[in-house]
Amino acid sequence: MNVSWWKISLLSVIIMAAAVVVAGLTSITTANQDRVIMGVQSDGTTIAGMTYDEVRSYYAKTAHGKLSRPAVVASCDNKTWKINPQDINLQADVEQAARAAYSIGRDGSPIANIITQLRIAITGTNVPLTGTYDEDKLQVALAQIKGQIERNPVNAAIQLQPGGTFKRSPAVIGRTIDMQPVAESLAPKLQALQLTVQAELTPTDTAPAIVDSDLSAIDTVLGSYTTQYAPGDRGDNITLAANHLQGVLVRSQATFSFNDTVGPRSRANGFKDAGVIIDGKHAIDSGGGVCQVSSTLYNAILLAGLTSVERQAHFFPSAYCPPGRDATVADNLIDFKFRNQLPHPVCLQVSNTGSSLTIYVLGTRADLGGDTLSLENTGSRQSPSIYRLWLQNGTVIEREFLHTDHYEA
Repeated sequence: MNVSWWKISLLSVIIMAAAVVVAGLTSITTANQDRVIMGVQSDGTTIAGMTYDEVRSYYAKTAHGKLSRPAVVASCDNKTWKINPQDINLQADVEQAARAAYSIGRDGSPIANIITQLRIAITGTNVPLTGTYDEDKLQVALAQIKGQIERNPVNAAIQLQPGGTFKRSPAVIGRTIDMQPVAESLAPKLQALQLTVQAELTPTDTAPAIVDSDLSAIDTVLGSYTTQYAPGDRGDNITLAANHLQGVLVRSQATFSFNDTVGPRSRANGFKDAGVIIDGKHAIDSGGGVCQVSSTLYNAILLAGLTSVERQAHFFPSAYCPPGRDATVADNLIDFKFRNQLPHPVCLQVSNTGSSLTIYVLGTRADLGGDTLSLENTGSRQSPSIYRLWLQNGTVIEREFLHTDHYEA
């Protein structure tokens, strides 16, 4: 019994060895006939037995089929973009693939070739068709798609209309997308000619600074103030500075900084030379006239019931507002700040005719509890004291002392 089993095993080994020898000899015979050796295939299709011209023709036909399709189809939010092979100069390496397939088992020494041919006949090998493309052109194509996807966030806005009503503009969510990871993910697939490559683009949403809910409770003008000015370089500075205040939202319990909001009053930022007061002396400097904007805002926020937390008077009384109701500012030196202590946000709105500046503080009527406000000046022009009057139904219910200023003569 044991002898029979041993004979059967030996016979099996002999048969397998014979099969290997036959396969190897067949492969060698094929190679000697100038054909691709046994066991060579390309992505599942056998190309063994083909002549060089035949295998080149096979790869050329395969390339034509692949390159007749779009190279990439990118999609985002039910929109699609196609990048065709010619857009990125995508080409198949037909000659390289044909040479690689044909050279297997014949580019070494005779013994090495025999060993390779025997191994490939048993295990097989794959010679895929690959391609090259212009990376710069791919970047250009992706940049064009990026431009159609991305958008800047847009703040929600509210605008006071001539009749006292409000026009509201909804916020728009911004979108950004980084195309570099997309390009990197496409590279191996394009090089392998795995066409068409599907690319699902996933942009990142960017919320605007002001959303609809921030403005939803605004229903009135809490306070406003108007000052007059003459056109010219000084007037241009007033306009430029005031534009920085347009639509600014000051949230509940937040503090507003004039210098942070308007920025440096430099020539590089568009401000012109005009009259200023420096160390108590009249001079010409960039941004002259901007103090009229901060002073106009100061009066408006006082009438809106907000709280001034940092304010400084000029050396001399100003011509555009009553003494004691100005607020000077200077880059990196003097700021004007106020805090919104009310339960809801307030929003600044600017109206500029070219000769008069009005700043409105829009807010929620209920935050003032039905009170209206006015300002009262007492004392002399050189030493005025300022009070804020809180009224209900025309009757003063509180007389709030704000400050006493002392101007140079």
